[in-house]
Amino acid sequence: GEQIYFASSRDGLHWQDLNDSELVLASDVGEKGVRDPSIIRSAEGDKFYMLATDLRIASGKGWGVAQLSGSTSLVVWESTDLVNWSAPRLVNVAGSIYRAGCAWAPETIYDEKTGEYIVYWATIASTENGEKIPPKIYYSKTRDFYNFTPAQVYIDRQNSIGLIDTQIIKVDNSIGGYKYYRASGDGQITFEGSNEIFGAWDVLGDLRPVGLTGNDVEGPIIFKFNGRDEWCIMVDQYSSGRGYLPIVTKDLSDTSSFRVLDSSEYSLGANRKRHGSVLNITEEIGRA
Repeated sequence: GEQIYFASSRDGLHWQDLNDSELVLASDVGEKGVRDPSIIRSAEGDKFYMLATDLRIASGKGWGVAQLSGSTSLVVWESTDLVNWSAPRLVNVAGSIYRAGCAWAPETIYDEKTGEYIVYWATIASTENGEKIPPKIYYSKTRDFYNFTPAQVYIDRQNSIGLIDTQIIKVDNSIGGYKYYRASGDGQITFEGSNEIFGAWDVLGDLRPVGLTGNDVEGPIIFKFNGRDEWCIMVDQYSSGRGYLPIVTKDLSDTSSFRVLDSSEYSLGANRKRHGSVLNITEEIGRA
């Protein structure tokens, strides 16, 4: 199960598994398993890149070992049509981090100011005596997804929990007053807003207004519905094992406006879906 599966939807809420619910891409590099995939369209619009965590818990190593001596690489694929994909390749993004144990849940955002892609992920490191350091979000820059700058700390909560599963999205600056929003798992699912990727970020709230905490859900992803000014936040109900739960809002800056959908308002297909990625596409690409 730790490979890549696809599904499609016309409205972002009712999903149909592709390829008869069977895997589409499998990793034969590194740990030979992948989790937490994310997809980005190139700035030129002619290519797609997919990044994933290089991890296979089914190998029997366990979460403790995976955190402190797992893989510091990401798995990367690329495609021009979302149908035909390159062979997977490894990029050791966290290898320059002192005593890094892993590189998890990668995401990417394009920096229009510099023409670079900012790849960011969570790394858990350890002290000299082997004690675990709470996870931090690191970043590296690339123009081609082959050559990456040395990793640097991006978000550090400087507490005993740390954070993981950050996703940043760019929006119309008129929505809520911010150009960028991000959600992170840090004990809660915390939402922040900023006008600069590397600027100051304001804390906007979390999911407690809709009755959810970090003990209930993790792995947030955010996407805009096609054709209307409304957003969807998907969170993984990991504590109950039920997969994604959709939350909708017209204002990402106001967490009190978030609404959890009733089960009658969405369907996610046969496969349980969690820790994935949503990419808006055209009808033409969808028919391909």
